[in-house]
This record gives sequence, structure tokens and C-alpha cells, in this order.
Amino acid sequence: MRNNRPCFVWRFFSCQQSTYHTVTATSEREARAQLPDAPCLFAARIRLEGVRHA
Repeated sequence: MRNNRPCFVWRFFSCQQSTYHTVTATSEREARAQLPDAPCLFAARIRLEGVRHA
């Protein structure tokens, strides 16, 4: 079965903390909802392809 909503790895940079945050989500909005409250800059979006779970 194929998922119609692709999943991505999202990377954000926190200037206040000088650290990167990495989350997996289907959209940027969903990814940002998982981040701390500090403002973060978008850094990358990497599509997950062919991930299979046994």
C-alpha cells in the first residue's frame, strides 16, 4: 500500500540556541508544531523515499 502523503525530514536552525532541530513530518506546519517555542529558521527538507518497516 502506498501512502498518498509523502513524509519529509525537516531541519530548522535556532539562532538563539545555535542548534539544529530535526523532525519528521508531512508538512512544514506539522514540523514546526514539534519545535520548541524559540524562533527557528528553515534549513532543509529531505523527502523520505522507499522506507519500509518489517
